[in-house]
Amino acid sequence: MILRFLLVLIDIVLINTAFLLSFLIRYGLPFPEGSFLPYKNSFIFLTLLYISAMASFRVYKSRFKSSWDLFRRVFLGLSIGTLLSVAFVYVFRARWGAFPTSVFILSFLINLLLIFKLNQFILKAKKKIKKQVIILGEGKVDDIVEKKANVERKRIAQIRELLEYSTVDEIVVSEKITNAKDLNLLLYLQRKLNAEILFSPSVYMELLPERINGNSSVKLNTFIGRQSDLDEFSMRTLDLVASIGILLVLSPVMFLISLLIKLTSPGPVFYTQQRVGKDGKTFTLYKFRTMVKDAEKMAGFSPATENDPRTTRIGRWLRRTRLDELPQLFNILRGDMSLVGPRPENLYRVGKHKALQELRLAVKPGLTGLAQIRNAYDLHPNHKIKYDYLYIQRRSLLLNLYILAKTIPVMLLKKGQ
Repeated sequence: MILRFLLVLIDIVLINTAFLLSFLIRYGLPFPEGSFLPYKNSFIFLTLLYISAMASFRVYKSRFKSSWDLFRRVFLGLSIGTLLSVAFVYVFRARWGAFPTSVFILSFLINLLLIFKLNQFILKAKKKIKKQVIILGEGKVDDIVEKKANVERKRIAQIRELLEYSTVDEIVVSEKITNAKDLNLLLYLQRKLNAEILFSPSVYMELLPERINGNSSVKLNTFIGRQSDLDEFSMRTLDLVASIGILLVLSPVMFLISLLIKLTSPGPVFYTQQRVGKDGKTFTLYKFRTMVKDAEKMAGFSPATENDPRTTRIGRWLRRTRLDELPQLFNILRGDMSLVGPRPENLYRVGKHKALQELRLAVKPGLTGLAQIRNAYDLHPNHKIKYDYLYIQRRSLLLNLYILAKTIPVMLLKKGQ
């Protein structure tokens, strides 16, 4: 409590320091009375708004699992605090006067830097930024937890002891839980502690077929391919920004493709199919239709070949340029897919090729990937999976940018998978 109270007092000082610095940057000295008076009249109220907003996002909780966790909460708290402050100052403008909007913007940026860095410094000094990890079971985990994390190991039989914990960030299950009561207790702990449940690769692959077949209520997740919160945020931001940008730029092209498909062959513009995504979750994938209507009735679920007779004339061109994949940008926006990752496979192929059921499902499927920029169109699944594993091991924002850059010449030269 003393530490929390100290942080609140420090942040009160920093909030007002940021406002004064903002006035200094905006106007210099001396401050113009007409612009500075609204702050003098409302600074107590504004300070309470900012502190309350940050408290609502738990900026003053006892422990943080990472510096990114602290930054995210400070950012959200200051964002809401700034928006509320602007709204209330506008409502009471007749009493307080016109508060310069530029000062609010500047103070937000200064506050973000000052509050985050000073709170981070104090919390690290007090060892309050450390992830709490419980390894459940006696199986191998091979250095999957961060070195700075506080790690404890419990046997499956000791799972009830976790009910006494107030905070746990991750529970790593290293052996399969066979008892239904223990499994239900694990799911309860996930909700009670708001902890992330992770499975070791061996347990994950054992449970994955049940998830794909819809026979498991367990939310699967593994530490394979997982990056830091900041890296995951950066890659998701890239997915959203790039997808929206591509859709805006290519919307005329997509409209023209839709028109050509409709005019050259009977049937719908879009082709939809159930695909297997991250952790065995199924989703509906969207593509421009490149085959004749009801093509699956002609040859089942066999994959398309380079000169497949089922492919329409416009469909061949769409496949060579990979423009048939553009509607999957909507899958990316929905969170089913990423721009880069292993290609999503249909249920039939996943059931037929055991290799497609394994760790390649530990990350979101992608619009493009290493296999797509390195090899020919009809690459065998056993070869493709080697590239998928390589990507999962080295997955990062920079690698995603590299693959996206290499995808452009693949599309222009009409090569690749």
